[in-house]
Amino acid sequence: MSGLMTGRWGRPAPPSRPSPIAPALLAVVENALSTAWRVLLEDVAAGRFSICDALEDEITEQLQQILGELHAAEPEVVPGYATFSLSRESKLRDFAGKHLDRQPDLTFYPLRGVIPTTNSSLAGIFVECKPIDSGHPIQSVYCKEGLIRFIQGDYAWAVDHGLMVGYVRNHCHLPSGLTPCSDDEQTRKQYRFEGSLVARTPTSAGDAVYQSTHSRSFSLSTWLPVGSINLHHLWLQLSEPCEKSRCRT
Repeated sequence: MSGLMTGRWGRPAPPSRPSPIAPALLAVVENALSTAWRVLLEDVAAGRFSICDALEDEITEQLQQILGELHAAEPEVVPGYATFSLSRESKLRDFAGKHLDRQPDLTFYPLRGVIPTTNSSLAGIFVECKPIDSGHPIQSVYCKEGLIRFIQGDYAWAVDHGLMVGYVRNHCHLPSGLTPCSDDEQTRKQYRFEGSLVARTPTSAGDAVYQSTHSRSFSLSTWLPVGSINLHHLWLQLSEPCEKSRCRT
């Protein structure tokens, strides 16, 4: 036997610093989500699915199925996407190990070695998805129930990037749609915003992508704070919004 019995492998220490994720990796995931969304819109137009009536999990499950089809397609539909694996609501612990059932909506894992790490289960692009409409306001749902999970160490605590995805069912757009969380002094402090939103490269289909940066106060295996996290925001729009409401800006 090799490995443990021969002493070739020793269990590594827990991570003390977050692993860096290259923006190019996030761009592949964003392009895959953007492409899958447009396939889903074809189903909506054909009457096979109603985004307006669907729950968040139902929309995410539909995207998961389409993402699986895109991943298996030959030739490759989304450049670079074949090098990832995908899971939905897979359980991971929080940074402290006190909660063992944290479940990001989607997790994209690249091939081994692409993200430097000693633990491949922690080295992924973790995605939180939220509907955006009058019943799901930006401040109380997208930020308070979604974005905060990256900041307090529920998700992506061992990496330096994460992704927020919005299913926009009304008239709401980036970057102005995030102002309820990013521009008010109290909410900026609550969500630990650092600096302003930064425009990133749009998806291959033209969807806007913005990045926010947030400080994190918890530590990993040392007393030093883990450092900031960069969150990309991708808001997926409908060709015809479900409702006429507008998000507060």
